[in-house]
Amino acid sequence: LMKRFKDDQPVNVSFARGTFNSHPFVMATMNEFLHRIELPYCQRLYRHSEQVWNARVEQLNQRLEDCALPLRVANLGSIWTILYTQPGRYNWMFQFYLRKHGILLSWVGSGRVIMSLNYTDEEFDSVMQCFVDAAFDMKGGGWWWFRPDLTNKAIKRQLLGEMLKARLGILNWDKSRRNNRLETDNMNEVGNA
Repeated sequence: LMKRFKDDQPVNVSFARGTFNSHPFVMATMNEFLHRIELPYCQRLYRHSEQVWNARVEQLNQRLEDCALPLRVANLGSIWTILYTQPGRYNWMFQFYLRKHGILLSWVGSGRVIMSLNYTDEEFDSVMQCFVDAAFDMKGGGWWWFRPDLTNKAIKRQLLGEMLKARLGILNWDKSRRNNRLETDNMNEVGNA
C-alpha cells in the first residue's frame, strides 16, 4: 500500500507530498470518500456540479460588472480565485472586507474561496450578497481609487523602490540629513539673533 515504485522500475519513484501523506487517518478517510462517491446521492451531486458552479460564477461576475466593482471571480468547480480588473496596491485587503461580511477565505492566500459542493441556490445567493456588500464596502472605503497611469508594473516598481530604499537605509539617511540641516538652520538663526 505504501510502496512508491514499481518492481521493474525502481528509480521511477512516485513522489507524494504533504504533512500527513500516507498517514493511516488520511488513508482511512480517502477510502471512505472513494466508497461514498459511488453512492447515488453523490453521483447526482457531481454529475451537474461543473455546470452549476460555472453558472453561479457567471451570475456573480455579471452582478459585479453591473455594480461597477473592479473584481471578478474565476473558478474550477466550486473553488474560486478572485481577480481584480484594475490595478491597485491594496487589493489584498479585500479578504478582510469579506471576513467582515461572513466569508472566510482559504488559508492558501488572499484570493481563494472554497465553496461547499452542495450549496443550495438560496445559500449561494446569500454568499453572493455578502461578496457584493464586501466589495461595496471596500470601494466606499476609498481603497479602489483609480489613476490612469497606475499599472501593475508601476506598482511593482514603486514597491521595489521602497523596499530597496528601506533595505539600504536611504530613507533613514534622507531623514537624518534633513534633521541635521534643520538643526543647522536653527543654530544659524539663534546665532544671528
